[in-house]
Amino acid sequence: MSFHQWGFIYLGVGEEDPAQDRAVIDRGGLKTTIVAVPDPAAAVAVAVELVDDGAQSIELCGGFGTEVVAEVAAAVDGRVPVGGVTYGMESVPLLAKLFGEER
Repeated sequence: MSFHQWGFIYLGVGEEDPAQDRAVIDRGGLKTTIVAVPDPAAAVAVAVELVDDGAQSIELCGGFGTEVVAEVAAAVDGRVPVGGVTYGMESVPLLAKLFGEER
């Protein structure tokens, strides 16, 4: 089996419509679908949709955390690998500035 389709899901600002706020890049035999979601629950639903549509792997942005990665993995029932972007410890203070309470 060749790798030809995957999805990336990222957490937006809470106003996203996953049906509209998405991009598809289909080049060289690889289809990438990027979807913005308003909350973690929407990420679970979108991941299932993407896998049902043929995605062979799902990647989640680092804003979700390991619990949501596990929820998505359970929701797709082991059909595809599910991963999450991680940051090194040196990035934690910078992430706090970006995504802290003042957001």
